Amino acid sequence: MKNLISLKVVALFVSMLACSITFSGCSDEEEGDEFNAIQAEVVFPSDVNLTKIDQWESSIELEQLGTNIPFEIMSNSEWEISFAFDDYCFCLAYPNKGVGNATVELCVFNNSSDERCTGKMYIIFPKDLGKSHIVQLSQKGNIDNDENFETPARGIYCPVCKGFIPVELQQLLSGDEILCPDCGYSITDRRQSAAALEAQRKVEEAIENLRKTGNFK
Repeated sequence: MKNLISLKVVALFVSMLACSITFSGCSDEEEGDEFNAIQAEVVFPSDVNLTKIDQWESSIELEQLGTNIPFEIMSNSEWEISFAFDDYCFCLAYPNKGVGNATVELCVFNNSSDERCTGKMYIIFPKDLGKSHIVQLSQKGNIDNDENFETPARGIYCPVCKGFIPVELQQLLSGDEILCPDCGYSITDRRQSAAALEAQRKVEEAIENLRKTGNFK
């Protein structure tokens, strides 16, 4: 009798273990399918001076005269854009976050300084950081042009109405509001938040891990 009870207990335990493994396998598969289903592609116009470094990073050389560069984000998930500048802000993205496909304007300020402006643009897909992209930005300054080149007034073209917005250097350094005189569009605080800086750090870490191992963890 005791042996029969023991056999029943063992059979019940094996049955429960098999169900547990099956459930766990299905759960992992579903999570994996959801993870792999995230689409994330960034497409720049063919006339942009873009150099591809690898699948996660590229670089763009910008002219001294500012312009608006539209590019496409093709995704079925959330995305956001942030910047890290080596000196001061010289461009912005509009819109800078969203869900799904979108056309984004990279709005570049005129560079009236002698030196080049440099920085990075992070196109982040929070649900799969391994699909994020980093764009190294370098903008020409007076040093890159001949003596006859007329230094442009500092400013930016409005991402909404395309009108020119004069901008003083102090506004860029302080993060003060920039207001379009034509349509009233307001560009507010462009300084990086703690959340944006942490997202940038995680993207750098994820991409470095992918380069070393070929697997995102």
